[in-house]
Amino acid sequence: MADKYLNVHEQSPLDPSSSWRRDADSTEPAPDVKILHTITGVSMGGAEMMLYRLLARCDRDRFAPAVLSLLSPGQIGERIRAMGIPIMTLGMRQDRPLSPAMFRLVRAARSVRPTLIQGWMYHGNLAASLSALLSGSRLPVIWNVRHSIHDLDRETTLTRGFIRLAAALSWSPRAIIYNSRLSADQHERIGFAAARTVVIPNGFDCNQFRPRPEMRQRLCAEVGIDGSAVIIGMVARNHPQKDPTNLVRAAALLLARGVKVHVVIVGPGFDGGNTDLLRAVQQAAIAGRVSLLGERDDIPELVAGFDIAALPSAWGEGFPNVLGEAMASGVPCVATDIGDSAWIVARTGLIVPPSDAEALAEALGCLATLGPEGRQQLGAAARARVIEEFEVDEIVHRYEMLYEQATACSLVAAKA
Repeated sequence: MADKYLNVHEQSPLDPSSSWRRDADSTEPAPDVKILHTITGVSMGGAEMMLYRLLARCDRDRFAPAVLSLLSPGQIGERIRAMGIPIMTLGMRQDRPLSPAMFRLVRAARSVRPTLIQGWMYHGNLAASLSALLSGSRLPVIWNVRHSIHDLDRETTLTRGFIRLAAALSWSPRAIIYNSRLSADQHERIGFAAARTVVIPNGFDCNQFRPRPEMRQRLCAEVGIDGSAVIIGMVARNHPQKDPTNLVRAAALLLARGVKVHVVIVGPGFDGGNTDLLRAVQQAAIAGRVSLLGERDDIPELVAGFDIAALPSAWGEGFPNVLGEAMASGVPCVATDIGDSAWIVARTGLIVPPSDAEALAEALGCLATLGPEGRQQLGAAARARVIEEFEVDEIVHRYEMLYEQATACSLVAAKA
């Protein structure tokens, strides 16, 4: 493992230059709360992006963060490290979630000596609780659930096992954050402790994601898109729940009806090596109308170049970051009715049933026929909604308030 990431089995999990360590004669006050974030991984993804935004905006004078990634860090890990935040990894493999590396959690927690541990996603949540339990301390723990459960049978056997275990242990964290109201209801119905529920939606930097009319021309030039085509963009990770083939089928229907569109799909795994998706494109006979750009680090610029943003997910969404990012960029959205998508988009876009290519094609065609001015008006309304409801600074403030409440309760309990 490269020196920039700290393996807890090789050395102390704290970087000597970390803000958590101060010279003995330093007059600078120490942060009130030291938070260890445990997360499955820090590659590109919705939960990872929200963690990054939280760390970037959180008051570091009051809250000193460190991150423990169960899997080896990726692109978001690089960004976190660049902010001077200590980041550790257990170096686990995704196909071996119960590997011996899990037992290094205790050493990590004891070395870091956090005031609070916050988990992210099912594996990270359980790691947070396990760290607190086995360290022998009474550390407050907060979970963060980023998933919706429309059909438990559609999850893998391993994921179902983790969900059921989490439900059984859900009384133990001080709070369970859900980024989706629907997700909170779904988890409570399968046994998650309702008394622990706190709903905090995702937040978005409306300066980073903003309308940039010039980006459309740049995208057309880079990809070779006919400027007269309506650009339908999708940003996602390569996972069956995202259902990109549904978007391909919808695009084929539109093209057959004479609606000139070009589909751009961006994200890890959506490149020339994705044989399944390429096969679907070939079968739909629209190879010249679909571009797979793979993983990119210029998402704000790319999204601003879309005419319409599409999210065709079949299941599993909680609060999709990609919708908020597109809306903040002034791009109207068409999404399937999964998670809180309908609430997020509201009247600024269109919502359709999942796995229904005909309905998706109808909605996309509706926005396509609005023309540039009509889409611009919808996009302006979408951006205004994000600024009013999901601006990142307000969302970060909600996290900070929860941290203060959790640690205050811990201090009272310790004195009792």
